[in-house]
Amino acid sequence: MASKPVSIATRDFKSQSDAMTFFKAMLNRYKPGDRVAGVDAFDLAALLERHAEYAEKVGVGVDHFELMMTDQGTQCFRIVRNDGSGTDFSYIHCVRGRSPSRKDEVSRAFRQAIRFDLYVARDKFFSEHRDAQGLIPCAVSKARIPPEQGHMDHRPPLTFEVIVITFLEGRGLTYESVPITTGVDNQVAPTLTDESLSNDFRQYHARIARLDFVTNTINLAQSARERIRPSRIKIGG
Repeated sequence: MASKPVSIATRDFKSQSDAMTFFKAMLNRYKPGDRVAGVDAFDLAALLERHAEYAEKVGVGVDHFELMMTDQGTQCFRIVRNDGSGTDFSYIHCVRGRSPSRKDEVSRAFRQAIRFDLYVARDKFFSEHRDAQGLIPCAVSKARIPPEQGHMDHRPPLTFEVIVITFLEGRGLTYESVPITTGVDNQVAPTLTDESLSNDFRQYHARIARLDFVTNTINLAQSARERIRPSRIKIGG
């Protein structure tokens, strides 16, 4: 399959991959709270025009861009508008030129529901397995790292995606029928609006999930590799 070129007002990229690499490097040049400066700001403004919700994101106009930290401990770009309000946005969604799927949004909402449970699990693992230097072994690489460099990852075959799918199927729900917030300023991830459903999922997750402590980069790679192909299993939406 041929690579899709990406063209923005300030520069052209031969492929989406090249554009992703460029803006990921930009993201990593800054720390949370830093203001995006110089040519980077012009490139980011040009990229933002590709966002599927461009008008809503810009609002009364962009004053500047800065970096913010997400609940998952990763960084993202943030718009600060002329009236002082602000919101986050994903450079990945801009490069792709489309909004995330309903399935992705619902999965992120369920992950938000358990984020504090994962923090508790990580802290418990840390207290039980840290060495004299305060380091913990990664379940995959076996390298010893500080807790902030890793995440609690779901052990196959009960990946997070499988847990979400089985939870929905067990309740006769589809991705479309799950109530979530959308288009909210500074909302890095959607959230479930049904508290009862959120609590039910937390209990279900706590009962069947098996977690390992894994280095951040390995965790992200495994998440992509273990994603279920649509042809293998499908739930409405």
